[in-house]
Amino acid sequence: MTTSSSELSAWQRWELAALDERAQPTPEAQQAALELARAAATESGRVAGYREGLEAALAERARLSALCDALSDQAGEHAQRLADEVLDFAIGVARHLVGEVLSVKRDVVLPIVTQALRDLPQASQRVQLALNPGDVELVRAHLGPPTPGRSIELVPDAAIAPGGVRVESEQAEIDATLTARWRNVLAALGRHDDWLDLA
Repeated sequence: MTTSSSELSAWQRWELAALDERAQPTPEAQQAALELARAAATESGRVAGYREGLEAALAERARLSALCDALSDQAGEHAQRLADEVLDFAIGVARHLVGEVLSVKRDVVLPIVTQALRDLPQASQRVQLALNPGDVELVRAHLGPPTPGRSIELVPDAAIAPGGVRVESEQAEIDATLTARWRNVLAALGRHDDWLDLA
């Protein structure tokens, strides 16, 4: 059985009306709740966006760092390759120039022979100079008359390139061949190329 609103007491009508008012917020309350929800969503989005942006930035930083390392390695390898190519070219030019000088200026062997004889111990009495056959007469004329107490024998050796000499005595042996001197120069450059025949 239903009762009409006229049959309800004033207190009962007020209580229901109060419940109805609480169930339906005012437009101002709705606007305030909406503003609060919007602010909370904005802050939550900002925090999530910052976190995602930071993670993306860190990943991009790691990618760029790896790229820079790879570029640095490649630049170093390229510089080393370029230095090796320049050194190869310089060695080739030097080898060619030495060959040209030896074919035109045969007396380059004379200071080498002189220095090799100076490097021998003073007590050396019997000395043997192995020379390219083309250098023998030139060196013989350079040495002049024999030194008292020391005999020097000149031995032609076709295996020795022009401009070189191998000196042997009782106490020492000096390899001043072009091949040996070339190896010493290249060893100082960190290389180990052999001298090529100058034919």
